[in-house]
Amino acid sequence: MKTATLFSAFSAPQLSDFLTPSGIEVRAAGFGYEEGTAVVWLRDSWTGSGNPAIVRHGIALRCYLAGDDIGRTAVEGAADLDDPDAQKALRDMRFHMIGVQGQRYLTQIQDEIDRIGTPQLLIAATDQLRSAIRQRAAEGTADAETLALIATADAQEAHLTDLRRRYAVVLWRYLAHLYRHGMGVPGIARWTQVPAATVERRISSVPTAGAAAITGVEPKSWSSYVARGQAPAPDDYVGREPVWHLATVLRHIDTRPGRPGRPSKHG
Repeated sequence: MKTATLFSAFSAPQLSDFLTPSGIEVRAAGFGYEEGTAVVWLRDSWTGSGNPAIVRHGIALRCYLAGDDIGRTAVEGAADLDDPDAQKALRDMRFHMIGVQGQRYLTQIQDEIDRIGTPQLLIAATDQLRSAIRQRAAEGTADAETLALIATADAQEAHLTDLRRRYAVVLWRYLAHLYRHGMGVPGIARWTQVPAATVERRISSVPTAGAAAITGVEPKSWSSYVARGQAPAPDDYVGREPVWHLATVLRHIDTRPGRPGRPSKHG
């Protein structure tokens, strides 16, 4: 299956692949401002809402992500970016750009999951019929076409399992990245499309699988590092499951030997 083959090469983004505030240029409008990743500002005038006779003055800000125009806003009364309201708008636009860029990684995986749909429907519409068909295949009485459908459905199921695993890894890294750069729970919930209560729980109680996903290692490896003192001891336990605060995991990434924020290539 061509799409599956191409997508199997997809590698979950590392923390350092996500956009950071320092990676967003801020500049005045001019030739070529629509290229690259930047927040562009210019002094502007616009008519009042509902009354075109009223002209308002201020600055307009536009944000571009790899050349794509992904958002605009205006700050009435501001003369330049030093204005406090303009600074707030700039901060919000940076968060917007970071959110959009990270969400694209999740969307890429989710689109593939949606495209595949429910592979078992290739075999039959109901569980009962599928069970009967698989029974015939096991007994050696199914024809070649039926066997091919079963093989295709099973291959797509395996691909879906891998995609969901990758989605879970990217979601942990995306959430950690947003938290690391100061986004609050409501903003993280909006961009990750995870309920706020779940976001709060993920921040306060990162399980072994989550810590492993964020740091780029296998869960067994993370547990081994913890046992050897090469990773932080748990902050708490939920039942018998060790958990860490997200800040603890991120602090470990920033202070461990090697390049900060660049986990090894797992997932």
